[in-house]
Parts: sequence; C-alpha cells; structure tokens
Amino acid sequence: MTKVSVKQVGIRRALAVDAGALNQIRSKTPGPFAPTRGLERHLAEPAVYTYLAEDEAPFGFVTVGPATDLEHAGLGEVREWFVSATYQQRGYGRKLLVHGLTVLKRRMCDSALIWLPVEANRPLDVLLKHGFKPYPAQRLVNVDELSITEQAYLKDLSDYF
Repeated sequence: MTKVSVKQVGIRRALAVDAGALNQIRSKTPGPFAPTRGLERHLAEPAVYTYLAEDEAPFGFVTVGPATDLEHAGLGEVREWFVSATYQQRGYGRKLLVHGLTVLKRRMCDSALIWLPVEANRPLDVLLKHGFKPYPAQRLVNVDELSITEQAYLKDLSDYF
C-alpha cells in the first residue's frame, strides 16, 4: 500500500499581516484581473470581509462587501476572487466563492454582484454553475496601460440557504 501525503487546507479571515501574501497571489494570477483596491484598505474596512485559503502558505482569497459601482439596497459584491495558478482546477476557487456568498447572505444581502473580465472563461464557468446570471452592465477598468472590459454577473441570494 502506498501512502499519499495530503495537505490540510483551511479557510480563515485574513488579517492585516496577510496583505503582502495576498497581493503576491493577486499579482501572480494569470489572466486579465484588475485589482479593485489595495488589500490593505480592504482589510481595514469594517464592512468588507477577506477570507484566505492556505495550506503552509496562503494560495487564494475572496473579498466581499457592499457593492461599489452599482448601488441597490441589499446588493453585496464579490470584490476580488483569486486562486494561485498551481491550486486552480482543484475546487478551491469554488470553495472560496461559496464562503464569500455565505458571508454576504449572513450580512443580509439579497443578491451578489461580481465583475469579471469578458475574456475570463474558466471563472465564468464556476459562476454560471453557481447560479450567477449576466447583468446588463459593463465597465471599463484601466490597469497599468491596458483597458479591460468587465461584465457584471448577478446571483439571487434570497434562497441561498
């Protein structure tokens, strides 16, 4: 019989000291993802919640809070959602998304919004499987010298749990 080493993975609320590791995850994640704000600011906002996934070190995170660009009563937003490339395709992105949606629901949000670059197919598949639907809104985000078009997706949380 062969023994297989299994790493324990945990999800916990991020602390201010985690900002450097989370910024590193964000900067190394492939794809056209635009950071919405500095993580230090997210971690300091009382109504914004960042949770990280880690084994020996953090490898993914989700940040949720009140919607930033669309203002509707009861609207929460998945502001950032990242998983390091070496941990993708293992279900960790889905687990982080579910954790973020649960936090929004517990914060009395009726629906969740997420902005996704139009060319990001893999995360879109996860969103659609979780009941997100395209919302008729797009935004143009400037990242360094590039402009990225993002599409809004909305999920009804009224019957989430």
